[in-house]
Amino acid sequence: MTSKFSFLALACVLVISVLLGSSVFIVDQTSQAIVLLFGEAKKVHTTPGLKFKLPFIEEVIFYEKRVLDYDLPPVHITTEDQKRLVVDTYTRYSITDPLLFFRTVKPSAEAGAQMRLETLISSSVRNVLGKIPLRTMLSAERSAIMKQIEEEVRNMAKPLGLTIIDVRIIKTELPTENRNAVFARMNSELDRFAKENRAKGAEIAQGIKARAEKERTILLAQAQKTAQITRGEGDASATKIATEAFGQSPEFYNFYRTMEMYKESMREDTSVILSADSPLFHFFSSPPKH
Repeated sequence: MTSKFSFLALACVLVISVLLGSSVFIVDQTSQAIVLLFGEAKKVHTTPGLKFKLPFIEEVIFYEKRVLDYDLPPVHITTEDQKRLVVDTYTRYSITDPLLFFRTVKPSAEAGAQMRLETLISSSVRNVLGKIPLRTMLSAERSAIMKQIEEEVRNMAKPLGLTIIDVRIIKTELPTENRNAVFARMNSELDRFAKENRAKGAEIAQGIKARAEKERTILLAQAQKTAQITRGEGDASATKIATEAFGQSPEFYNFYRTMEMYKESMREDTSVILSADSPLFHFFSSPPKH
């Protein structure tokens, strides 16, 4: 009788243990869980701790609560200027609405999220980069372009229960088969651009030189005008002073004019033959008396 009771007690303990084990589960800090009844979501657990469910009837699926990352396969695109590119992108995301994610993404959590993200990001990259030339991708506008792609993907991922943290272009390359041809076209365009800039620079320089030459001519003309006016005023003042001085002594004026005549007519290597009674020798034969 005792052994039979012990057997029943042991059986009850086992049954209770099995029932308890199938009705209790733990959600840790890095996870979130959804309780399913016949495949339909009944309860969502986003806080850590010990949780309960109906044994054998309800099942539990777990989703990551942490930020996940996904390195997408390379995407082949064609830019606005018909340049083919291979774009390698990197995405960081998290499952912020597990119930919405469960209802919209049927496969397993990580694989399903990556499949949907690959479709969304590839579509956004082709849409955005297909409307800009290759030169823009290599300029300072690259950050704004990435922001646009990130916003598009974030808006498209929100109805899936996903929050996009970041979308980055890791690498942008030209396809191997047309890399040399693209490089040659780029060099040709850059050479044309450089020639246009040099021509514009030469035109601007010529204009600056012409304006400087014009200003120089005007300044010289103004300086010459000022000099002539000053010189004329000086000559007039000198003449006035000389006239006033000579008017006070006509004999001195006559003597001065005669000396000027001697200086002008008797220059170096000049021979003059005059008679002794010539008026030019007046002051030598009879010098003025004081």
